[in-house]
Amino acid sequence: MKPSKSLSVAKLQTTPVLIFEGVLDLFNIYTCHIRPFITDALKIERSAALTRPTLFIKEDKKQFMVNNFELFHLIKSPDVDFNVLGQKVSVSFIPKDDFDFELSFYELIELIAQHNKKLDIKLIYRQLKSSLDKQRNQQLFNKNIFAVTKFCELLHITEQTYHKRRSGVLS
Repeated sequence: MKPSKSLSVAKLQTTPVLIFEGVLDLFNIYTCHIRPFITDALKIERSAALTRPTLFIKEDKKQFMVNNFELFHLIKSPDVDFNVLGQKVSVSFIPKDDFDFELSFYELIELIAQHNKKLDIKLIYRQLKSSLDKQRNQQLFNKNIFAVTKFCELLHITEQTYHKRRSGVLS
């Protein structure tokens, strides 16, 4: 891995940044099923996004973001606060062969765990389960499937709590 360098949010906004194909499903889950429900916590997430090291894969003059879900939204937003534009972000460029799905997966799990009471965790579980193939499950859990029990363990909730939640209705 190349050493990290600091880039401003403004610089990242002027750079064509795409999502790395290997984590596209995770970014979609964040965008559709998490971000809209944590609007009151977005300032905290933005702050964390600016301090979290961000990995990119550079390929064919394109930069593909591997992690840092909220930073992607921040650099794509036209309504970024002027003070945020000058903020520096730690960025590292890695070869495609050094891509590690676990980093992005556990970053997403951490966000789900932090905000699980506001989220439709049953829907998110179904989305995650459908995005994880047998190989990914083996890589992450040494299992062939992503079971509800494992999801609950990762979120630090009981299965009873999971099953009490009604899909689509948040407490």
